[in-house]
Amino acid sequence: MIESSSIENLKAIIDISDVIGSYIPLKKSGGNFVCVCPFHNDKNPSMSVSPSKGIFHCFACKAGGDAIKFIMDYEKLSYPEAVEKLANMYNFTLTYTQEQNSHKIDKKVLENLNLHYKSLLYKNQEALNYLYNRGINDAMIEIWELGWASENQNTLNLLQNENIDKEAALQTGAIKQNEHGIYASFINRITFPIYNHLGNLVGFGGRTISGNPAKYVNSPQSGIFDKSRLLYGYDKAKNEIYKKGEIIICEGYMDCIMLHKAGFNNAVAVLGVALTDKHIPLLKRGDIKVVLSFDSDDAGRGAAFKSARLLALNEIDGRVVLISGEKDPADMIVSGKANELKTMLSGGVELGEFYIKELISSKKPQTPLEISHALEAVQEFTKNLKEVVANSYIPIVATMLSLDPSSFSLSARGYRKTTANSVNSLKSQPKKDLLELEILKNMLINPQILQIVKNECDESMFMTHKETYKAVVGSQNPNNPYIRELNLQGDLEVYKDFEPLKQAIKILKTNFCDKAIKTIASSNSQDKFEQIKKLQNIKKQLKGI
Repeated sequence: MIESSSIENLKAIIDISDVIGSYIPLKKSGGNFVCVCPFHNDKNPSMSVSPSKGIFHCFACKAGGDAIKFIMDYEKLSYPEAVEKLANMYNFTLTYTQEQNSHKIDKKVLENLNLHYKSLLYKNQEALNYLYNRGINDAMIEIWELGWASENQNTLNLLQNENIDKEAALQTGAIKQNEHGIYASFINRITFPIYNHLGNLVGFGGRTISGNPAKYVNSPQSGIFDKSRLLYGYDKAKNEIYKKGEIIICEGYMDCIMLHKAGFNNAVAVLGVALTDKHIPLLKRGDIKVVLSFDSDDAGRGAAFKSARLLALNEIDGRVVLISGEKDPADMIVSGKANELKTMLSGGVELGEFYIKELISSKKPQTPLEISHALEAVQEFTKNLKEVVANSYIPIVATMLSLDPSSFSLSARGYRKTTANSVNSLKSQPKKDLLELEILKNMLINPQILQIVKNECDESMFMTHKETYKAVVGSQNPNNPYIRELNLQGDLEVYKDFEPLKQAIKILKTNFCDKAIKTIASSNSQDKFEQIKKLQNIKKQLKGI
């Protein structure tokens, strides 16, 4: 069992926006973040995430809680499993009340390996010469913690000397196992330590210098290493990415390092061939633009094609820059063409435009039927885009397919459905009365105001937020969804004295009288005129206050 004090210590160091943002794209909204709720069929951002309070809350389905609760609900985990998942994300060592039989991933295995690899690099002149010839100097070697994985037995000896458990080494990907036994994951390769977005070491990349057909290899998939979610160099580039509002995504470790050397400190690299949907939450943070800087060969063009589509469909702005004439960005920088590269990276083709042009070009339509099929393929993509975005591509498609721009639409097939969904979503949004919420928020944070309002008003006057009123005058349980919702209302005035409260109560009572008069006037009550007169007298008294 995990010690409760250990859980509290873990909670103290986490940022709930980081946790939820690793699963779902978040958008900044004042001091909080908003996102589409994953716990119901949400179309508009209904969920609010408060880093200062450490909670999330959906205003529609009322799901909410802390970071542990989110992981439990999202990943369908038990409480202990969710705590351990969260601890892994933050490289936090939990303590237990009794000995655990199951092996825990020991990240110190990776740290020891990294130190070992770094110590071996300067003992291998061939590896050093390779790096120097690629334009990487000693300062960069230190910054990027480059190393050398030597013979298989060397790594196995290290693990044995450090008394590292075999299962722990397997779980971290330090070693692999087959029918012949265990062996090191990296043998005779330059090593590139890979950190996640939180700055935790999670694995390695390895580059051969001996002509091995597998030029690059990564750590095997594990509980902490998922190459489809990681971006090499993100931990170093993160601050510059948000400062510039732009991220450059290239193909390899060397490209990334050399781009940083040339001053492009917002560069990262994919670990696979292209971006995946698991990268999207990271790329949707902070409203940044994406520059895909891939090689112009078939592999690079294919990766750009897939990545551009993925980004466009997720409403991420950006452009594609295919590096032509040289092998890759690293080679351009070594050749003294950093300024030329800078010019190239400032240009490029918008993501959706690139995808559409590549799509049509790949089909090479000639006959009317082929042109029709090409148009349908484009529409299959654009129907998922916003109308104004989709229709902006009409001139491009018309030119490439030799069509009259007025003869087709790129948004009609999906637009009606999108509009209907938007209308339905708006109808389903709960109503808000800011005056009621303002009074309730002040009742929640000031016991004196709570007592004054209880004496002056009753729950019937809180016509829109009656349930919230009940929660505030009740136990004020922080896990109550109405209390959570009220806590997340950060744009409400906090009364510094009782004068604003007095005016707010006056308006609340007046509004109540007005609505009550309208309701009574349309009723069949025999004494409705007497009731209306009483309410009108109350309004007159309020005006005199």
